[in-house]
Amino acid sequence: KWEVAYLPIDPRDLGRRYEEVVRINSQSGKGGVAYVLERDYKITLPRWLQIEFSKVVQREAEQNGGEIDSLTIHRLFESRYLKVHKPWELRSYDLHRDEDGVQASVRFGEADKPTELKGKGLGAVEAVAAALEETFNVSLAVEAYDEFALGEGTNANALACIRIQANGELCSAAALAEDTTSATLQALLSAVAQVADENVSGPMAATEKAGA
Repeated sequence: KWEVAYLPIDPRDLGRRYEEVVRINSQSGKGGVAYVLERDYKITLPRWLQIEFSKVVQREAEQNGGEIDSLTIHRLFESRYLKVHKPWELRSYDLHRDEDGVQASVRFGEADKPTELKGKGLGAVEAVAAALEETFNVSLAVEAYDEFALGEGTNANALACIRIQANGELCSAAALAEDTTSATLQALLSAVAQVADENVSGPMAATEKAGA
């Protein structure tokens, strides 16, 4: 039995705006989650990541049985996509292009003992992916890739989002950096780490094994 009628209310009738009353729960779609990230943190997500991340937020809302605030959404995005593990932290990179493509050299991992890989491909991502494939014995294919310039007032200037298929498993990651190349390479490393760490104890273990 309804005790109170459900009536639509225009937020302007209450001196508010629609943007201020967006609320996220387990029934919210990808648009609401993406809107909150862009509104509060200037983070724009590609459509494929909007769909994927909205499911992460929905699961969290279902477990908590309530609404998800903006801070929680950002925390979930950081922990699921942006978190960088020290053994996979990009240190430096060097790219050279010639008539045959791009030769890439990347250094990543602990500052006192980084891992260095070299590879070749038609572009930077393909070159680094080739080096990772050989070193960690994984089959890599880039399923989706997007990069964005961030708004003023942020500590980073670029956001890169990538989804790869590694040994038949889909892995997604994102990265923030001062330039798009650094963000892209870090996102690739973070995505590969999700599979590589299951097979070896870390990048150094893989390179030492290859050297043996």
